[in-house]
Amino acid sequence: MNVILLFILMIPATVFADDVLLFKNGMKFNHTKHQTENVGICSACHEQEPGKIAGFGKEWAHKNCIECHDTYKEGPTECRGCHTGSEFKAK
Repeated sequence: MNVILLFILMIPATVFADDVLLFKNGMKFNHTKHQTENVGICSACHEQEPGKIAGFGKEWAHKNCIECHDTYKEGPTECRGCHTGSEFKAK
């Protein structure tokens, strides 16, 4: 019993990360999709450790996410690719 409890306590926090995070402006971030061969290491986005990204916001996302999508030729690089809310569909 003690061994099982110890094992459970050692499971990394990323196992429990939400699969899809919902942000304002209709943006959805699929955390599981980003755990790929190219971006699979947490430090690609998380500078310190798993959890909230230091300095994350509009500017951070526009710089880092688009740059990564360009580099690996995966993922959207235009507004409507990430921002799927109705305020973007009308434009």
